[in-house]
Amino acid sequence: MKKRVWIWAVLLSLLLSIFSFSVSATVPPYPEKVVFDYAELLSKSEITAITEVIREKWEAADCCFYLVTYPNETVRAAGGREHTGDHFLRTIALSQSENAVILVLHKNGGSYFYDMFYYGDAPRRIPEKEVNYILDNPNVYDALKGGELECGSVAFFDLAEQAYNGRVGASYVMIGAVSFFIALVIGIVACVSVKTAYSMKQKSVDYPLNRFAKLDLKEQNDVFTGAFVTQRIIESSSGGKGGRGGGGGGHAGGR
Repeated sequence: MKKRVWIWAVLLSLLLSIFSFSVSATVPPYPEKVVFDYAELLSKSEITAITEVIREKWEAADCCFYLVTYPNETVRAAGGREHTGDHFLRTIALSQSENAVILVLHKNGGSYFYDMFYYGDAPRRIPEKEVNYILDNPNVYDALKGGELECGSVAFFDLAEQAYNGRVGASYVMIGAVSFFIALVIGIVACVSVKTAYSMKQKSVDYPLNRFAKLDLKEQNDVFTGAFVTQRIIESSSGGKGGRGGGGGGHAGGR
């Protein structure tokens, strides 16, 4: 009896260890540093607060989240704002196949700019409509543009995590229903207006043309001025510039 209990205990321990390993394998390892303030735009308390928020979002999604600030020199060296995310991945030796969402902040003079980068499975899970919703959200746009970097960053990562795990913004069904209702109202108003205009009784105007007007046609002719046809050969090329392939991701947008 004791031997049977011991065997079951060993099997249960093996199952629990295998299950815990499979769960831990689905979640990316959380690094010690997720906020890289190269431009020194954040205070220590802001870095701590943003790090805690990123930790929560990291654990809620199978996705890495990072916040990076760059000075002007680094932005120029990286090849512009649209390449700073790739530059950051090379800096921390992270592959573009990893699921990651990166917020890059940049200050030029007295103005703040921010860009969103996503990699791995994030471009498929966060469509362009939701990217624009995140970037244009007042809690993100107004805060970051106004220099409230902590509030804007927290709002950004909150929306990014929601979009990665589900959806943010109005659904396509709601947008289609509202658009159809507006078009229906406009169409009804237009039809009623046209019908009303044609159904109105208009007083006929009887003008005695034979008394006050006279037509005396002296001459009639048609003049044909000529015609010409031009031909233009437009050369077409089978080559073209293709879109971005899958698997890598990159610059999602910026403001």
